[in-house]
Amino acid sequence: RTCVQGFIEPTRFFQEYVIPGYPVVFKGAAKEFPAFQRWTDEYFLSLEESKEWMIEYELGKKETREGGQEPISFADYIKRYNDEDLYCVTGLPKFLRGDMPIFGPLNCKFVLTKLMDDLVMWFSSGGTKSVWHYDDYENLNCLIKGKKELILANRSEMELGHFQREGSFSKVDVDSVNLNTYPGFSEITFYNATIEAGDCVYIPTFWGHVVRSWGRNIAINAWWDIYKTPFECTPPDFSDWGAVSLTTDSDIGKAGEEVIKDTEGARELSGNLRLLMWSSLSMRKSGRISRFDFLEALSEFEEEILGLLESVHGSPQDMTEEEWLMVFDQLDANKDKYLDPREIDSLSSDETMTVSHKAS
Repeated sequence: RTCVQGFIEPTRFFQEYVIPGYPVVFKGAAKEFPAFQRWTDEYFLSLEESKEWMIEYELGKKETREGGQEPISFADYIKRYNDEDLYCVTGLPKFLRGDMPIFGPLNCKFVLTKLMDDLVMWFSSGGTKSVWHYDDYENLNCLIKGKKELILANRSEMELGHFQREGSFSKVDVDSVNLNTYPGFSEITFYNATIEAGDCVYIPTFWGHVVRSWGRNIAINAWWDIYKTPFECTPPDFSDWGAVSLTTDSDIGKAGEEVIKDTEGARELSGNLRLLMWSSLSMRKSGRISRFDFLEALSEFEEEILGLLESVHGSPQDMTEEEWLMVFDQLDANKDKYLDPREIDSLSSDETMTVSHKAS
């Protein structure tokens, strides 16, 4: 089912949607959040923290990824956003997290302490348009105010999406697609989801999507690391986001720069290995990738992956074709000389480091 009423419990969410990689809309799931009633401009401005808390906003509601972000106090943004072409994209301020309970499908200690990356606020007066892009994180997005339309495409059709590896997006004009320049778009099967205030939507990793918004618009999305292996869900011993370590809270200061660097290097390495396989022609055509296809796809990514291997191992790396095939064989769990979606999805950062150590 692509649309269910309210949230479902975490085990079912991961088994039916996250592990196989299927999007789903949770109708009305966020209507019980305190934020759903509280988050007016008057409420925001009544909070003393809003005057001092710095956020980031983008100039222009149609995303291009060519401009940067500007800092501003949350209160000043509230005073300006209705009259200017501004779009707030920032980590959810700490002083507002009490209004946002942990999203039901993510309410597992393992997810919240081991996989969670960040909570992001998307806030505008409406009329925003994202670029055509994909995320290399899992994404559960809850709309608190306004209306959004999402157009999505299965990750199995990544090869048609004209994505740039740098930045995970396409330069296609989302308002007017030039099929001479971007012919792959004529072959993609697109899916449409329209959500209203109180709805939440799960967008799987590597699914292409573009998002448009209408009306005063506030959404909060949770990003977490890819993890496609079944696990036992134990409820956490906390009930709000304040106890969850997020990128917004500058984990580098907590864990040490080198630890974060090594962990992020391993995550990027596993993400790039997934990306090269999902974006191959053979994955789109046959739903699996052979040893030959793996080496062919690798040729476009090899320099970047070797750089990531260096960041993980701490020294320059060079891999022969035989060593890359050793990596393939380690990932080929059923030893049929092909990698299928389940084998690709099961790749974790820890497993990437183990495999790369064995190969090198």
